[in-house]
Amino acid sequence: MMYIGGKGKEEYLTGEIETPKPDDPKYKNWKTDNHMIKSWLVSSMNNDIGENFLLYSTAKELWDAVKDSYSSSDNTSELFEIEAALYDLRQEDTTVTQYFNTLTRFWHQLDLFETYSWKCADDTALYRSIVEKRRSFKFLHGLNKELDAVRSRIMSIKPLPTIKEAFSEVRHEESRKKVMMGASPLPSTQESSALAARGQQKGRPWCDHCRKPGHFRETCWKLHGKPADWKLKSWKDKESHGNVAATLNTAAVIGNGDTSDSSPFTKAQLEALQKLLSQSHITAKPDTTPGTGHLAMKGIGFGEDDWQC
Repeated sequence: MMYIGGKGKEEYLTGEIETPKPDDPKYKNWKTDNHMIKSWLVSSMNNDIGENFLLYSTAKELWDAVKDSYSSSDNTSELFEIEAALYDLRQEDTTVTQYFNTLTRFWHQLDLFETYSWKCADDTALYRSIVEKRRSFKFLHGLNKELDAVRSRIMSIKPLPTIKEAFSEVRHEESRKKVMMGASPLPSTQESSALAARGQQKGRPWCDHCRKPGHFRETCWKLHGKPADWKLKSWKDKESHGNVAATLNTAAVIGNGDTSDSSPFTKAQLEALQKLLSQSHITAKPDTTPGTGHLAMKGIGFGEDDWQC
């Protein structure tokens, strides 16, 4: 219908142009247009449907037959389906724009069923304003709960805004909420590296400041300074303790009763080493006694990069 109207031939379907007599000079032009419009109509149909309308003599007769056979303006069941779909329709997981567009499609279908005739233009305008208000209520009612604030604000406006104004206001509020709340940002490059390093350490503590294992950011010396009485207690330190102990034991055995020249320790050094063996732990502060604590700590190669707070 729109295509034919766009070609300026709509009068052939409405009957405004009557069929001229065969001896009328206008008959030839009418006949050409009539066949052309019939071909447009039939071409727009499926083959199994179009075959039933090939034998109609005029475009108006063909158009009337199509309307009587397939028009849905009086189809009560289809109208019921549209009304039922509108009744249950809510925004749910769709955007405000998608929700509004779905409502609009259903409302356009309902408009096709309306065949009311009004006595004056004022009655028509009044009816349209009533329909507009009801549709605004439907739109606002179906919005999600996170839009309750803007819904209440619109409902408090007197007179009630039109459906398009209400949609515009709600859409702006939805956009504002997305900007203010936003999605969770992706981890930065530094954070990703720290997380990856933590995974590689298989549960060992990891500092995301100095990016070294053995401690967390809360106890990082580079941030908070070195404690005055820090002690070794990581698994690596214990392993180092064992190595020191083995070295000292070997030295003690060699020194006790072994006066061979192969012993690398003097008697004073052996006494100092035996004294260290009796202690329950080794402090990080180097002993000022020559050849004792300073020698042991230097021997195991212990540095600040291996400590754990």
